[in-house]
Amino acid sequence: MKRRNPILNALIIILIACTLQAQTLTIYTEEFPPFNYTNNNQIEGVSTDIVNAVMKKTYFDYSIISIPWARAYKMSQEDPNSLIFSISRRVKRENLFKWIGIIVPSVHSVFALKSRDDIIIDKLDDLKQYQIGTAIEDARETYLVTKGFELKKFQRVAGKSAYLQNYKKLKKERIDVWPMTDAVMNYIVRKTGDDPTKVLKKVYEFSELSTGGYYIAASLSTPDKVVNELKKALEDFKKTLEYKKILQKWGM
Repeated sequence: MKRRNPILNALIIILIACTLQAQTLTIYTEEFPPFNYTNNNQIEGVSTDIVNAVMKKTYFDYSIISIPWARAYKMSQEDPNSLIFSISRRVKRENLFKWIGIIVPSVHSVFALKSRDDIIIDKLDDLKQYQIGTAIEDARETYLVTKGFELKKFQRVAGKSAYLQNYKKLKKERIDVWPMTDAVMNYIVRKTGDDPTKVLKKVYEFSELSTGGYYIAASLSTPDKVVNELKKALEDFKKTLEYKKILQKWGM
């Protein structure tokens, strides 16, 4: 078999590197602390730290933009060379993105005020009798809709402070229950000066929703070579001590 000229091989590698470097990626996210959020005009969080570390191991130029979830979700599907994090991988979303990989683990639950002894949830359908506060098109709302819950019966909010709004509504008993990621609940409640262990209780865990973790994904129009490069970089990074240190830094 004829062997390829080593000079040609080198030129091909350089050409691929230059092509990848020419790709500028727009990465959309939302205000979802402690995973991703804005602090002093900088986007921070455990997911953000991991995404930045992975991107630095590739040839890509990129920018991270934080906007409300519904817009981020829409734009990351429509725009070429666009990504989104931290996103849950669900059946409804499966064919809407090219899935790069899990960046962080996650647990999703339903919370109520500790004083509400009247709220008892043994199975998912028990939730239907209560006022549920959700954020528009987030993972928990989407999950509940796939399980037969009606959107019109949710008390829905949107925007950068959506999760904080729901916590405030819960405290005022304008909603009965608050579906939220455990880590996010803990972060938001502590930021208000409250102690989560004294104010809230977990009344149900979405065991089906809590498998896996949060992903980074790409629009369908993003080239496969870009997606594959990012997959490899993420897989390699998750094997490192640096990845473990980032999780530990954020209490995960």
